[in-house]
Amino acid sequence: MKAVSRRPFRWLAAGLLAGALLVLGFAYAYAARGQERVLEGVQLPGVNLQGLTREQGMQALSAFENRITGSSVRMIYRKRDWQLAPQKIDLRLDKNAIMDAALKAGRDVPWWERWARRRQIVRDGFDVPLVFYLNRDKFYGQLDALGKELTGTPPRDAAFRVRADDSIEIIPGRAGMEIDKKRACQDLMAALRAGRPPEINLSLVRVPPRVDTGTVEAMGLKGLLASFSTRFDSSYTERAYNIKVAAAALDGLLVPPGQEVSFNKVVGPRSTEAGYKNAKVIVNNKLVDGPGGGVCQVSTTLYNTVLLANLQILDRTNHSLPVAYVPMGRDATVSYGYIDFRFRNDTESYIYLRSIVNGGEITFKIYGNTAYRVPVEIHTDVTSVQEPGVLREPDPALKKGEQVVKQKGARGYTVAAERITWENGRRRVETLPVSKYDPVREIVAVGTAQPSSNPVVPPPPKQQPPPGSGRDNGPGGTTAHPDGGTQQGQGTSGNAGGTPPGQPPGGAGEKPPGQATPDGSGGASTGRPGDDAVVPGQVYGR
Repeated sequence: MKAVSRRPFRWLAAGLLAGALLVLGFAYAYAARGQERVLEGVQLPGVNLQGLTREQGMQALSAFENRITGSSVRMIYRKRDWQLAPQKIDLRLDKNAIMDAALKAGRDVPWWERWARRRQIVRDGFDVPLVFYLNRDKFYGQLDALGKELTGTPPRDAAFRVRADDSIEIIPGRAGMEIDKKRACQDLMAALRAGRPPEINLSLVRVPPRVDTGTVEAMGLKGLLASFSTRFDSSYTERAYNIKVAAAALDGLLVPPGQEVSFNKVVGPRSTEAGYKNAKVIVNNKLVDGPGGGVCQVSTTLYNTVLLANLQILDRTNHSLPVAYVPMGRDATVSYGYIDFRFRNDTESYIYLRSIVNGGEITFKIYGNTAYRVPVEIHTDVTSVQEPGVLREPDPALKKGEQVVKQKGARGYTVAAERITWENGRRRVETLPVSKYDPVREIVAVGTAQPSSNPVVPPPPKQQPPPGSGRDNGPGGTTAHPDGGTQQGQGTSGNAGGTPPGQPPGGAGEKPPGQATPDGSGGASTGRPGDDAVVPGQVYGR
């Protein structure tokens, strides 16, 4: 049998392969032609980028952007209109994003599909959206300002105000009318993306208050629970300044039910960097200069107010020495990072703190639900006394046998305290933390020098008052102490009978110049807290 030649088939296969490669090569070349240029059929509203390179397209887009931002945004409401400069809302065209999308058109598929994809774009077209950006906050701010002119009735959040008689007034919330900012922004962006002039029609919407009346009423604030005041010598300017700074940090504190309050967390570090000045503080049973001197009088005044408000005490520490501004057993020292004063709002309503510093007096007031206000008595009792002892030091500068007291001694004390409340006719006694004050040893210099033929008697050293001692200001005055405080504290639990009958307000051993006022102000300063409405916003612990 004669063999069949395979050569024609081989030539046919080779020809087909070569033809296919040729077609694919032309397709690739056709697809790759003008790779760095925008393809025909790619279209944008208001600007033609077809056939342009990236650089040329950026120039065309910049010219288009200048036309848009060179004219004002026209805002229309009924028969009135306003012009807004685009620069005030940071309006701009995202040229890079637009060019990326335009150059990507037709090239986002595998290379063997690009020829068909390009033919489709030329035939049907390909839309690239315009991308605009604006500062939404600035645009909304412009609309808010315009809305006040249009409506005159912005929404008002519910709030509360402390009246002059320490009662609480609820200020109802009110819905208002304002420009529909979200719709205005959407309409403006739609006009810009369509290449139309930036012109929008404004509309008004009813807006409810962010804080409604029911929210404020549910807080349960009715009136004064307790107030307490202590006095200080305002001539110690650094100490008085520190008292004002610390008191201001606590002023306006809004505490929800069950929330624990930390004095250190609220007031923060007492340092020169935090704005405090150097004043007298007790360190190792001595009065020395240190940043934040006087802050302990703020914590002590707050502690007594919390006691009279019948709130739960979590952490309290007494000073190592008695202080001048409250009786022993009723002080509360603090030291940032070491010693804190903490209490809890153990009522089922909010409490609200106010601090008032006026002249030489600091006052704290605690407001809450007056259903929790009860008569409160604070009793203190010295349970033991520790004698100071005497240290005699030889002094060659003094004649033999001569003695000079360099530091007066002071007794130490252990003081018990209790809080007595009356609820529904029942007497309840709560034991408060015991206070232990260290004795201060008396130091006496004893002369050892032998007399000479021509003795020269040196003047005796100036005696410094020991910690806790003071000077008598005379009849009717208060006892001033080196730390700047004065022995004068007074307070009320917000009702008659806040202290035991026959006992001065503020505890045993106090002799304030005046009694608590009938309205429960406890002799506080004439400054009226709460002249401005308080909108519940920042709540402590949340």
